[in-house]
Amino acid sequence: MKKLIMLSLLVMSTLAASAEIKFQGIDNNGATNVMLTDTDAPDDAKITDAVLYCNGKEYRAKNIRCNVVAGVAVYRLQFKRLTVFSGCKVTVTVNGKKTTVDIQKHLIH
Repeated sequence: MKKLIMLSLLVMSTLAASAEIKFQGIDNNGATNVMLTDTDAPDDAKITDAVLYCNGKEYRAKNIRCNVVAGVAVYRLQFKRLTVFSGCKVTVTVNGKKTTVDIQKHLIH
């Protein structure tokens, strides 16, 4: 019985840990566009701020879009077009809570 309870707690903690904002993709067509997903987003998810930190500089989002369907949010962030990507991360403020996503580890060098 103890093993079953421990296994249940482990599974629940794993599921809770996976509910975070994750990097989905980036494109550089006309501007640098970053896409993030949130698999546990509230229906009223709202991004009030988005900042891209790259090459030791800070870039504020020029355009922010958020679509939520069945608890899954897709955030599309548009920044000034960049040509070099080094040490990149994005900080977004969703419903007043700041979250930082390291996108550098997903970029191909």
